[in-house]
Amino acid sequence: MDDVQFSDVGRALVLGMNQEEENLYIQQSLAHLVVEKITGLLFHKANATVGPLVTNYFSFIFFIEIHTGLGLKRVFVKIPKENLLKGSKSILPISSADRCMAEDEVHSLRTLADQWQSDDLGVSWVRFRGFFPQYNAIVTEAAEGIEAFAVFRKLDLMRLMGSKNTRFRLGRAMSRFGQALGRFHHKNTKKMLFRLSDDIPKLERYCCELDSILRSRWPRRVLAILRSREYLKFETMEVPTLKGIDVRNALMDEHDSLFLFDPGRMKRTCCEADLARFIMTYRIIYWGSTLFFLRLRPDAQAEKEFLEAYYSCTMVSNKKLLSLFLIKEQLKHWHTAIGSLLFRPWPTPLKRFVAATYVNPFYTRQLGREIKRVI
Repeated sequence: MDDVQFSDVGRALVLGMNQEEENLYIQQSLAHLVVEKITGLLFHKANATVGPLVTNYFSFIFFIEIHTGLGLKRVFVKIPKENLLKGSKSILPISSADRCMAEDEVHSLRTLADQWQSDDLGVSWVRFRGFFPQYNAIVTEAAEGIEAFAVFRKLDLMRLMGSKNTRFRLGRAMSRFGQALGRFHHKNTKKMLFRLSDDIPKLERYCCELDSILRSRWPRRVLAILRSREYLKFETMEVPTLKGIDVRNALMDEHDSLFLFDPGRMKRTCCEADLARFIMTYRIIYWGSTLFFLRLRPDAQAEKEFLEAYYSCTMVSNKKLLSLFLIKEQLKHWHTAIGSLLFRPWPTPLKRFVAATYVNPFYTRQLGREIKRVI
């Protein structure tokens, strides 16, 4: 069976709860289990506070604060879901896809605990505290800090206003991240041969889906160029890559230490996959703010420092291959951006205006630069 039912759902239905009430009931049941495991005390005997239940496209999340004799402990609870944008907004039942997402992330967190050794650089992954399969829930220690995405944007904006110190801080943060990622990859590397022909079907799907929803010649043009170069082969490194290598999955504290969370699924493939993934999330630091409409670009020097620090720990890859993976990430980001725009509760003319004026030009400029490096 694809879906798994639990008694909590049955009790919720018997009590006549609606979907929101059912989710809150399940959250409380899960919170009791988490507190009991961490403290060894029943929930009502522990001095614990449960935070609000929040959702995003792919998970339910909440925090728990536990006051002990040794101080305050704060843990973060995440329940991965395949898709909360289109599907049901219920925690239970758990689908087989939900289960795979959680198990993949638990595997990643455990591997990173053993092999990501960059505390000296101030770049750390959150500590894994437990998994509750009956709720498909992952528990980690909560890190303190502000979203790195917002901090990077602020630092870059101050750079544009002439601050040399903030430019140094941004470049240093990117460099430390690159060095940490390089160390991790170098521990688990072996040579591999990348063939563009193997990736053409996936790239073709992105281009065709974009072509069906855009009034732009770019998807067809990109696909034609990639097909004409499908004979390309490159020697590179096969490493464990992480879907969560993303500026948006990091917190930054007052000492500029970076704390990473949500590693996602780990997959052995080209190191360029992680490099391109991180670079693209850095390039969109102005998205989600009104500053995006000014068409500002983050500091290219900080991106360069990220790559230089990465390559200081391992072998340098082919620049054309990195451009190919950047093209792949740009197509994915473009597709996601258009999809998110379509789901916004805005009038259709406004959506078309934003797509034509801001979203599409951003990605066509990005693609144009990388295509020139591949041809």
